[in-house]
Amino acid sequence: MNRFALAAMLAACTGTALATPDIICGAMPDVQNHGLIGGIRAYSVGTTACNIGDTPAEWIDGTPFHPVIAVTIWKYDNETERLTQLGVTQVKHSFASLQGSVCQPCQPGGDFSHLGPGCSDPYGAGLNGSQADLGPRTEVNGFTGDFVYPYTGINQGGNAIFKRIQVKQTDIADSTATFYVEGVYVHKQDAAAGTNFNNATYRQFNINQSSFNASTSGTTHREVPAIYAWQAHQSGVVITENEYPGEGRIIVASKATDLGGGTWRYDYGVYNQNSDLGVSSFSVPVSTATSNYGFNDVDYHSTVDSAVNPTDWAPVEGAGGVTWNSESEAQNAMGNAVRWGTMYNYWFETNSPPVSGTTTVSSFKGANNLDFAGLVPTANTVCEADITGDGALDFFDIAGFLTAFGQQNPVADFTGDGQFDFFDIATFLSAFSAGCP
Repeated sequence: MNRFALAAMLAACTGTALATPDIICGAMPDVQNHGLIGGIRAYSVGTTACNIGDTPAEWIDGTPFHPVIAVTIWKYDNETERLTQLGVTQVKHSFASLQGSVCQPCQPGGDFSHLGPGCSDPYGAGLNGSQADLGPRTEVNGFTGDFVYPYTGINQGGNAIFKRIQVKQTDIADSTATFYVEGVYVHKQDAAAGTNFNNATYRQFNINQSSFNASTSGTTHREVPAIYAWQAHQSGVVITENEYPGEGRIIVASKATDLGGGTWRYDYGVYNQNSDLGVSSFSVPVSTATSNYGFNDVDYHSTVDSAVNPTDWAPVEGAGGVTWNSESEAQNAMGNAVRWGTMYNYWFETNSPPVSGTTTVSSFKGANNLDFAGLVPTANTVCEADITGDGALDFFDIAGFLTAFGQQNPVADFTGDGQFDFFDIATFLSAFSAGCP
């Protein structure tokens, strides 16, 4: 039995809450711009941990018994009305704790190696950007809080952008966009106590378009992942949370935009809050032709994280919908999965208006599926042979079918067997002859 299950069982039996630490990101006060190399700009952001639990939390330097800190930069594009994650840092390994009172009154019990109950510990942007203390994200289990120690690259420095938050300058050279920064603390005591679902916090990130220096401002949204900034901009964004049984949380955002002329764009964001299982597949049910696909991920970098496969996920249109896939862990342990603390985006256009439906993700590790309520295109249940989707059967539907058949487009796979042959043609002609209801 794992520690999380044991803690939950004991709490249920006694009817009382267990005395545990509970680490959150309580503040993100400052930013440091480290410069530009090869079109990539690097930043570091200060974070303040708060222990909102009722016992001290371990903060022991030189051991695996301390939290790690991950920071990412996000962008809300006012033109596309899409929220994307732009760049990630390697994780900061904490080394000592002070006893402040940023979130709550600090209680006795803390020292340099323990953050006391109610107490806060500040790491400024300079410390969080210290390259010697930054280690690979891929060596950290975002759910259990376990990590490789000593981590790869410990005490190793490099050029100005090495290990730090890396973003393409072309992505942030946009005075019309709104930017955000998210801080996440990962601590194994949180995981053992089951208090590891409130560790993400976001705040607005302001970029000077001349110097590219940056600062934070406005509300610190404690215990709220940055994906919720999308919903703050647009009430029509649907966000759903789900969890792998006994493991981490995945959050999916969905949005439909009316482009006019009967065309709709569907946008999705898949955020892995703290799952070690990750995500390597995302599926949307669609029964009409789709086009203008899009995809956004983050670029891993520095030391062993550089080995993560950077290949974009390609959409595959089938009879049941459109699916994006990356490699599974069994195929490539460094495949381009949605790992903890990251969000990937997917979008496409079709001529079906939105309805409430279900999207599906599959895990990077193992064979696990999760369903998410959200916005999906209306199913084309009226007339299968209406290839153009205009509500009428005519020459253009025949031409559209023949074009799709010649291109081996899944739209023309009328038998749904993955083959393009006489039976598809016969099934289409039969449906065409039957007419539309």
